[in-house]
Order: sequence, then structure tokens, then C-alpha cells
Amino acid sequence: MSKKTFSEQEIRRLKKNPYTHKVTAKTIRFTVAFKEEFWQRYQSGDAPTQIIKALGYDEEMFGVHRIEGILINIKRQAISSTGFYEGHCRPKRRATVEYYESVPTPKALALMQNELIYLRQEVEFIKKNMQADNEQGRNK
Repeated sequence: MSKKTFSEQEIRRLKKNPYTHKVTAKTIRFTVAFKEEFWQRYQSGDAPTQIIKALGYDEEMFGVHRIEGILINIKRQAISSTGFYEGHCRPKRRATVEYYESVPTPKALALMQNELIYLRQEVEFIKKNMQADNEQGRNK
């Protein structure tokens, strides 16, 4: 997080941008649309400051360190299994068929493998619980 705070006037300007999800004096959170557009442009070779400007923000308002932080967070979300999200916490969701179809094949395969491993662990846990319950029922 940057030490530079946004003034009330800057907050009002930032809130007017459709890519702003939430803004306070110390933080700014972006929409999924912003992150997707930012990531696409970054992947095609645009500099982060150019992207910020192209998406309707005044790069001077952010400063170098905050822009670096934005890039780091977007990179982190882009390579994560949950993808881009709005707000502070990433959503806890199970991937759907539509979600798998919307991500590149290698990433979809990795997500499916993780889900399969998780589901197998869940089944083993349920089996052990059922077995323990059956043994307790016999002992009564």
C-alpha cells in the first residue's frame, strides 16, 4: 500500500471512473473489467503507466509505487486459480463448466486436477467419518 493518501477531491474523481470498485483515502480497488483490460494490455507490451492513463486515470494521482503495487496484484490474480475478483477478498467458489471454458486450456486442466485432488480428499474424509460412526453405533 502506498503512503500517499488521496484527497477528497481525488476520491471524488476516482469514484467517477467506471473501473473503480471502491476508493478510500488510502486504497483503491478496481473492477474485474479493469483488471482484465489492464492484464491484456500489459501482456501485449504496454507500460503500466500507459495502461492506467488509457483506462481514464491520472497516473500522477497514483505515483510509481502504487502503480507497481497495482501491477503486482493484477499479476498475482491473473495466475491464481480463482482469477480476477473485485474487492478485498477473493471469492470462495467452486469452478463451473462455464468457468473452465473461459480460461486457457492449461489453466483449466490445472484447476480440474486441483479440484479432483480436493474431492478425493473429501470423499476419504467422509468415508472415515461414516466408518467411525458405524463403529460407535456397534459399540453402544
